[in-house]
Amino acid sequence: MRSRLGILGIAAALLLAVAACGEDPEPAATTAAPATTAAPTTTAAPTTTAAPAVEEPSEFRVAYIAPGPIDDPWYTSMLDSLSRLADESPYGLDISHEWFENIAYADGERVIRDLASSGKYEMILAGSTYSDAVSAVMGDYPDVAFVYAGSGNEPLGGNAFWIDTFIHEPAYLTGVAAGLMTETGKIGIVANFPFPNVNAPVNGYIAGARSVNPDVEWDVTFIESWWDPATAKEAATAQINAGADVLYAIVFGVFEAAEEAGVYGVGDLADVQALAPGVVITSTVAKWDQAIAEVIDAWWGQMVNGVQMNAPTERIMFHMPQGGSDIAPLNEAIVPADVREKVLEARDQILSGELVVDLNDGPPE
Repeated sequence: MRSRLGILGIAAALLLAVAACGEDPEPAATTAAPATTAAPTTTAAPTTTAAPAVEEPSEFRVAYIAPGPIDDPWYTSMLDSLSRLADESPYGLDISHEWFENIAYADGERVIRDLASSGKYEMILAGSTYSDAVSAVMGDYPDVAFVYAGSGNEPLGGNAFWIDTFIHEPAYLTGVAAGLMTETGKIGIVANFPFPNVNAPVNGYIAGARSVNPDVEWDVTFIESWWDPATAKEAATAQINAGADVLYAIVFGVFEAAEEAGVYGVGDLADVQALAPGVVITSTVAKWDQAIAEVIDAWWGQMVNGVQMNAPTERIMFHMPQGGSDIAPLNEAIVPADVREKVLEARDQILSGELVVDLNDGPPE
């Protein structure tokens, strides 16, 4: 009897356990599941992958090196362009420059590397044929814009920009003035070397004079130096003694000879009337502004937008109709009104495209 009751008790206990296992779970457990897939938690993901903001540069510092004295108009014209760009302040940049003169080509690589490694400059502007030196340095400083100017260079691309100017069009206009003002029928030119950048304005000056005075004669002397005022004065004196009475002074020293002889002169690349107000009719004016501004655009694109500098494999330059050059104001104290009118008429024709001055950078014939 006890054994049967024990067996019945065990069976009852097992039935209770099975009943307990079969009960429904608590309702609260089923309502928690949606929270694990709630959409709002996924909207935070973009903030974890956003690129950090780029701080825009506020300064643009230029180191300018020149193989000769900074008084040479070729170099002065570049400094004038940098000053105008500083006034314009592209991208709100505070543009400043330091210049280093009389840097021999043999020292170019060392000086350019020293300037680049200093970390003080965003641009290194070399005023002449330093492309070999730039080529050796540019790859080590990819955030620096290297710029070099003039004939005799090679295109490098990347962060190295070749800029240039040909001022044959304003030189043509100075020739118009010379052709109308000469009393002897003979004009002169004193220049440095028969390089393309020199030949172009020489030929333009002659063409302008011939356009208004077909019988005009001319003489040109290359002194074989970028800077030698004493030799230039001697060459000018010889031309004056041979009858020239309006001289194109591509090198300094000519105006002194012109003052002593009482004849006229034309300046080159920059307005130099203040140097000899009784002699200088006018000057050609080179404007590097747009070429340098293109370099600044490329540098800004790399530093702010991540677009790597990629200089064109050709020279960056602008002619007179595009604002790359002009003629300085005509000296009203010595240039007759009818001559000024004729020159300004030709200027308007060049700017409008009605008059096209051929670019002839070969040796003058």
